[in-house]
Amino acid sequence: MSAEASPSVHVRPPPSGFDVELRPPGSKSLTNRALLLAGLARGRSRLSGCLESEDTRLMRGALARLGVSFTTSDDFREVTLEGLGGAPRSLAGAEPIEVGTAGTAARFLTAALAGSPLRARVDGSARMRERPMAMLLDALREQGATIECEGAPGFLPIAIDGRQLAGGELRLARPVSSQFISALVIAATLARAPTRIVLERGCPARPYIDMTLACARAFGGRCGWAEDAVDVLEVEPSALVGQDMAIEPDASAASYFLALAAIFGGRVSIPALGRASLQGDAGFAHVLGRMGARVEQGAARTTVEGTGALRGGDFDLSDMPDMTLTLAVAALYAEGPTRIDGVAILRHHESDRLAAGATELRKLGATVEERAGGLTIAPPVGGRAGLRPAAIDTYLDHRMAMAFSLAGRVEIRDPACVGKTFPNYFDVLAGLGMVEPA
Repeated sequence: MSAEASPSVHVRPPPSGFDVELRPPGSKSLTNRALLLAGLARGRSRLSGCLESEDTRLMRGALARLGVSFTTSDDFREVTLEGLGGAPRSLAGAEPIEVGTAGTAARFLTAALAGSPLRARVDGSARMRERPMAMLLDALREQGATIECEGAPGFLPIAIDGRQLAGGELRLARPVSSQFISALVIAATLARAPTRIVLERGCPARPYIDMTLACARAFGGRCGWAEDAVDVLEVEPSALVGQDMAIEPDASAASYFLALAAIFGGRVSIPALGRASLQGDAGFAHVLGRMGARVEQGAARTTVEGTGALRGGDFDLSDMPDMTLTLAVAALYAEGPTRIDGVAILRHHESDRLAAGATELRKLGATVEERAGGLTIAPPVGGRAGLRPAAIDTYLDHRMAMAFSLAGRVEIRDPACVGKTFPNYFDVLAGLGMVEPA
């Protein structure tokens, strides 16, 4: 823990028999997609239920420098934007656009800037400088943009000399992040000609691409999966038009509370989040159902009730990799081992979540096999009674902090890292009686 880390929070299990309805903040993924698309659209957009967090502040700040004007409510949940009516043509200030650790901001803005007639630089945190960008940068160069890596090849910081992208066919091997594909879809709406993106070996986290397509279509974009091929996207140049959009609660954030019910035998309901969600992570409730929890999911509501017993199993989370740490902590309380596969993508997030997760699970008494693309977790000897109190390092990673807060009696070091997506997360836990007084 660095000298600048925030003071630790001590977390305990919730009181028995808890039954609550909770509404997490707005989806980060939907908020940042909607903000950028509204900024590129013609006319006014009103976004309600937005997430206010580090990632969304970075996106708003970048859009403001590109000339997008907006007003917000006092809590920033309501944002009204006047869009540019196309690609941005100027950038205020000479300093780089700062994306922090926000992968959505880094990848989406890079693509939009590459497709715009301006010069810009993009930079991020030390960790963001380690996260891969090469496949995206190469695809944008192929489309006509000039991009120079100012540090290591294939990584931030970068200097962009943008222009209207050419369109045509892009052939990509399997990307390390679905954000590359979403970024290219957004940029392709600004292109000179239709774009056909061929994913030669598929892609991870496909529901996030579906989310991007749905959002782009909501603003008038013409894009979708090709009818004649499984892994081919087709995007036509589109004049985006401002829209009113309600942002769903964040399904990734909801997972922690749903898992809390499954682990400790309570009941949690999440309104406005159900099977009609645009977010693939809304399906995590059914993973908990496979482990033994009772699940009710309507079109716009999800409820999980714990039964007092969980069982391990084999889970492919390639469509919902952000659920890995939540499931890994639930596995501490399950009977038998839990195997998680399909999540090699997690090596390149805010932390190497597989390595970090394995390290912290072992502190709690679990036996963990770490593989290139997943984890196998055997619960502590003696089950729940064998869990050890531990001080959990969070690696500047919001999901490490939130997932491991479910692990029993733990000290969460540097808890302020949750500000990336859920600034008041530990306040919500305090409201459930889970945070010990300082």
